[in-house]
Amino acid sequence: MSLRLSHTTWDALDPFAVAEFWRGLLGWDVDEPDCYAPGSDECSIVGPEGQVVLFFRVPDAKCVKNRAHMDLRAQAPSTRDAEIERALALGAVVVDDRRGDLGWAVLADREGNEFCILDG
Repeated sequence: MSLRLSHTTWDALDPFAVAEFWRGLLGWDVDEPDCYAPGSDECSIVGPEGQVVLFFRVPDAKCVKNRAHMDLRAQAPSTRDAEIERALALGAVVVDDRRGDLGWAVLADREGNEFCILDG
């Protein structure tokens, strides 16, 4: 028996807005152009190796810490700090800056979903 991960799903109040944030941050492509638009109930993006993240509309806002999150690492010639600044320019906020002791920063997207940007 074997399984293959189809995609990872993130709940969102506004799937298009959250998908656009992550598409800008990761540089990924739109997965299903026919339903990728403002007001859509689901929008997905696809990475260079076929990994898919689906943002699915839900009626309730996030209210507790994520149980899972993405850890991202800058790729040369970029740096962790440059990528943190880029994420902030896209609308992220810093939740916990641990660069001084643990080497990463915890940020959140426009709906509060946490992610980390790690030291190289």
